[in-house]
Amino acid sequence: MITKNDLILLLTDLQENGVDVDKYLLSTITSSNINIEALKFINDNRQIDLAKFYELLRKNYNDKKSPLYKNIVNEKIEDNPTEVLTTLAALNLQILLFAKKLDNNEMFLKHSRAEEITRVLNNYYKTYDLIPCFKLLKLIKADLKVLESIR
Repeated sequence: MITKNDLILLLTDLQENGVDVDKYLLSTITSSNINIEALKFINDNRQIDLAKFYELLRKNYNDKKSPLYKNIVNEKIEDNPTEVLTTLAALNLQILLFAKKLDNNEMFLKHSRAEEITRVLNNYYKTYDLIPCFKLLKLIKADLKVLESIR
């Protein structure tokens, strides 16, 4: 989940590297929602790690190496509760493996919802309540779709 503050931080970082960000910085500050145009601008100038991660998941799916991407975007995954659990667990593992390669993995871990994934899985192990797992998987799918739309 990329926040408004994250966008401002990323835009400021681009500005320090000589990129003119005034238009996007102003619109991000004054907007009450996430500015998709600013997100696209940032990704065009410095690919966002989360976008890179989802691109890798899609590539692995296309190359027949992993069904994880398909499971995230699958509309009917709720019909198979154990698939939701294994998808979240597999996603969490892939997030950790990808984060190892990054210089600054804290922002990526936050954006990829790693803590939230761990929390809903832990809650399931205690209560067997799948509803938070379903809700989180829908949020992750929405994140993925937004980042795919800005490519």
